[in-house]
Amino acid sequence: MDLKKGPSWSAVRYMIGEIQYGGRVTDDYDKHLLNTYAKLWFGEHMFQQNFRFCNCKVFPIPVFKTVEDYISYIDSLPMVITPEVFGMHPNADIT
Repeated sequence: MDLKKGPSWSAVRYMIGEIQYGGRVTDDYDKHLLNTYAKLWFGEHMFQQNFRFCNCKVFPIPVFKTVEDYISYIDSLPMVITPEVFGMHPNADIT
């Protein structure tokens, strides 16, 4: 990482989509989806105040002052979410 230019987002997306998570994805379509999400979600734009992971007003990136506030927020998130949160059809969770 160049301290003046910031992180290399293409390298971050590669590490996420091909190394950390991509190496565990066995279906080509799932890997393509993972890399598509990485392109949409990981970049300088994610630090803008209006950034959301989806258009559904769910899961904004919170800004708190303490670690305890972040933990409390994470604990308040639902354990099960529907595919619509990610912009997918409701049938996407049918196996």
